[in-house]
Amino acid sequence: MSEVGRPRNATKADVRVETREGREVVVKDFGARSLPVRLLVGRPALRREARVYARLAGVPGIPACLGLEGPDRLVLERAPGTPLDRLRPGKVPAAVFDDLDRVLGEIHARGVAIADLHRSNVLVDGERVHVIDFAIARIARRPDRPGWLVRRLQELDRHAAARLRARYLGLPEPRPRGLFGALYRAGRALKKLLRRR
Repeated sequence: MSEVGRPRNATKADVRVETREGREVVVKDFGARSLPVRLLVGRPALRREARVYARLAGVPGIPACLGLEGPDRLVLERAPGTPLDRLRPGKVPAAVFDDLDRVLGEIHARGVAIADLHRSNVLVDGERVHVIDFAIARIARRPDRPGWLVRRLQELDRHAAARLRARYLGLPEPRPRGLFGALYRAGRALKKLLRRR
C-alpha cells in the first residue's frame, strides 16, 4: 500500500494505492475523518462519484470504478500516467490536449460536468490522457438535455482545458466572454476572498 497524496484539508479523503489480486487499485477513503465530515461531506461525495463513474463506464480515458466498500471507501482502477502538474510547460505534446478535448467531449456527451478540472486530475501517458477525480462533478438527469447549471459547468470544463493547453503550449490565455465570462470572473473573485479569510 502506498499513499498517492495527502489530503489538502480535513474534509478530503485519504487516497492510496493497493494491490488486490495482482491488480493495482486506488482507494479513496474517508474512514479516518470525523463523523460529521464522513456524514456531511465524504459519504455524499463518494456516492456521487460512484454514480459519475457508472455514467462514464466505457469511456476511453476514464478509469473503471470497482465500487464502494462500505460507506467510506471508493475503489477505482489505477489509471496509468503522470499527473500533468508534475510536467513542465513546453515538454508536453499538443496531442495530449487534443486527447483531453476528446475525453471531455465524451464526458459532456454523457451529461456530466467535472466542475473541477485541473492539472492534478489529468494523467498523461504518452499522448493519451486519463481524467480522474469526479468528487464534485454534476450529472444531468438526461444526458441529451443538461440543465442550466450542468451546461455552465461544462463551459467551465472547456475553459479549464483551454487554459491547460495555453499554459503548456505557450499560447495566450483564453479570455471567457459573455455570461459565462461574468460568472467565471465573479467565481474567481469569490475564491480569492475566501482564501484570504
